[in-house]
Amino acid sequence: MRHRILIVDDDEGVRSLFRLIFRREGFDVIEAADGAEAIDRALTSHPAAILLDVMMPGMDGFDTCRLLKNDPRTSRMPILFVSAFEEPSSRTRARQVGAADWIRKPISPRELADRVRKAIEQPSWASAS
Repeated sequence: MRHRILIVDDDEGVRSLFRLIFRREGFDVIEAADGAEAIDRALTSHPAAILLDVMMPGMDGFDTCRLLKNDPRTSRMPILFVSAFEEPSSRTRARQVGAADWIRKPISPRELADRVRKAIEQPSWASAS
């Protein structure tokens, strides 16, 4: 079964790289460039997981995650933050808003895909929220 994932990042280059990685790993990929578009795509496309950048114009990743987790239509979708940030407070905040994982860039393509598969199969943080 092919899983559909939503990649949310304001950087087209990052989205392009992730699109390539996940298509090679057998995923269907949809994309969004900001938080508002991510919410719309999540509601209409029902992805199995969402990869979410932290720093985006307008609504940041934390607010986007919080809104998705508070909506019963999207609350069960695992959300994985992908960021170069390595501040403990950011990881804590990610857990508080319901993220399933925090992935620090750079990361190998295989490990990235494996972490997404794990979140789809065994939601962790989201079930504790």
